[in-house]
Amino acid sequence: MKPLNRPAKIMLILLSAVVLTVLVIVANVARSRSQVRGIEVAIRYDGIPHLVSDQTVVDTVLRRMPNLMQLSVKNVDCKRVASAARRVPFLTRVSSSVSVGGKVVVRAEQRRPIARLYYGNREFYIDCEGVLFPPSPIGHCDVLVAGGDFTEPLRLDSLNAQAKALWKLACFLDEKKKYSTLIDQIYIERNGDMMMVPKVGDHVIELGTIDDLDNKFSNLLTFYLNGMPRAGWNTYSKISLKFKGQVVCTKK
Repeated sequence: MKPLNRPAKIMLILLSAVVLTVLVIVANVARSRSQVRGIEVAIRYDGIPHLVSDQTVVDTVLRRMPNLMQLSVKNVDCKRVASAARRVPFLTRVSSSVSVGGKVVVRAEQRRPIARLYYGNREFYIDCEGVLFPPSPIGHCDVLVAGGDFTEPLRLDSLNAQAKALWKLACFLDEKKKYSTLIDQIYIERNGDMMMVPKVGDHVIELGTIDDLDNKFSNLLTFYLNGMPRAGWNTYSKISLKFKGQVVCTKK
């Protein structure tokens, strides 16, 4: 067989490109006219216990968009789908698209709780962005417990001063793992002072305000490593970090 000359080769390549373009256009037109073939959910958990199921997301979207499954692909409003999925309180960074196979795809990350907040008779998780969301019926996260003697009602859209102080302390402990291993519970008093319950020992820790946290916790860690083993872990009823550069202990 005689090999093709250069102009013939170029013509063949151009023809192949045109055919491929036509096939892609035809496929996209056919896809856009086809009916939605389902909802696919992809949640990123990053090792956190599951607090939400895929089916919950699907049900939430369909409650907001009951005719979604009857739409053609070209009529799917992906922004509206994502907005509907954001109604699931456990999700963040939600987006939506339509797959090549005609499925509506919802992608999201599960929120990562840093504390469990008890506010009066109400209970919430709070994440590192300061967002409150309810406990889950399907899972549980073992995180810091937070509470207090609250003087203001809790708003879900804007943390009041007491809740914000608890959140800032929880964020600090979440970032500083060497300190978070020491603390089991945090509590804000009516006057704004912070109290903490350690994971080891029969005492409470008086933190005071959330100012100068690095130094306060550094002093606490030093005392735990050097002073507490000699005195005994059950010697004191209270350890105060309120006073700059000092660790003041109250014996039982």
